[in-house]
Amino acid sequence: MSGMTITEKIMALRSGRDRVRPGELVWANVHTVMTMDYLGKQTFAALHELGVHEVFDRDRVICVSDHLVPPPTPQFATMLNEWRELVKQHSITYFYDLGKQGIAHQIMVEQGHVVPGTVSIGTDSHANTYGAVGAVGNAVSVSDAAVAMAIGKCWFRVPESVKFYVTGTWQPYVMAKDLSLHIMGMMHWNGHLIYKALEFEGPAITALDMAGRMTLCNMTVDLGAKNGIIAPDHVTQAYLHGRAKTDWSMIASDSDAEYEAVYEIDVTNIGPMVARPDKLDDVVPIEHVKGTKFNKAFVGTCTNGRLEDIAVLAHILQGKHVHPDVNVLLVPASQQVYLDALKAGYITTLVEAGVAVDTPSCAACAGIHTGVAGDGDVILSAGNRNMKGRMGSKNAQIYLSSPAVVAASALKGVIADPRELS
Repeated sequence: MSGMTITEKIMALRSGRDRVRPGELVWANVHTVMTMDYLGKQTFAALHELGVHEVFDRDRVICVSDHLVPPPTPQFATMLNEWRELVKQHSITYFYDLGKQGIAHQIMVEQGHVVPGTVSIGTDSHANTYGAVGAVGNAVSVSDAAVAMAIGKCWFRVPESVKFYVTGTWQPYVMAKDLSLHIMGMMHWNGHLIYKALEFEGPAITALDMAGRMTLCNMTVDLGAKNGIIAPDHVTQAYLHGRAKTDWSMIASDSDAEYEAVYEIDVTNIGPMVARPDKLDDVVPIEHVKGTKFNKAFVGTCTNGRLEDIAVLAHILQGKHVHPDVNVLLVPASQQVYLDALKAGYITTLVEAGVAVDTPSCAACAGIHTGVAGDGDVILSAGNRNMKGRMGSKNAQIYLSSPAVVAASALKGVIADPRELS
């Protein structure tokens, strides 16, 4: 009998089984349930419709204000007030509201609410991010989240696993975002990754810091995957030390685990990548789009709003100034990231370079507020999606890249290769 992948092991462990196989349905214990301002009111309403008025564990239902803070309209301000009352009524221990807010997925990992070997779910599609620390992170519906908030369990179909084995050496200014975009272009929405567990392994993955791992797992949902995951190692141990809210143990795939497919990638051969407007899988090497004019740049989101991303931006813009035809917006992924960037001097560097900085939130990523796109805008974004209307107007165009490409391009006023900086 063959072994199990890390995702299968976690599904078995959390559903009280010795083993599980792809395709089976399991009723699994969840470690944490996250809901946020945009869907929180609906989630609590669904909980009450079940006849339940107390959550299963006030320490493990995590509430975050991220999409609507600060509120951009009176309607959203009212929604936030109603949301706050609901959280207060349920005596939720961990409520990250305006003043200590951040993007939910950043908060969940950064504040130690997600740990290896567990299942954590959230009412937002990018909950896949949690796989960066060796957890199964899943996005779920409001109704499934409500059930989990009530009894601490959720149902899952065990996904087939696909492995990406990544070797080689990371080249200067090439980031995890470039690998993610490379995989997008490589797979071309061929359906092979729909509802799969994408497992990343290999020397080039071991070399990634936690920020890069979060980026990589974050974007697996945009490949249609059920979850993305990286087995915990020394990087995970160092990151979770002093921040994990509970004990945890190392877990990894068995050496004889079965995968539906295994893809090998040599990151040495990957340069900066760019996804062209409207299609996430229309990915090309930067050489194909160099010189393309744009007027807005954005760095932030649960994909690329971390301290390490801001550090790259600051390094490239140090002592320089953004092109006069370009507006650049930075939105840190959390208050902690913002504070760390301030202490490191990155915010001073960026403001002096002509970058606008806003308080942590999802911002323009969801097209709700703080830098939304207008008609005719051409945006170079370090975010995660570029379909029409994603950041506001359907008459805008969105190119996706890494923060390094955004920074180099912001200096030139056209899409530029950071490797060619003098």
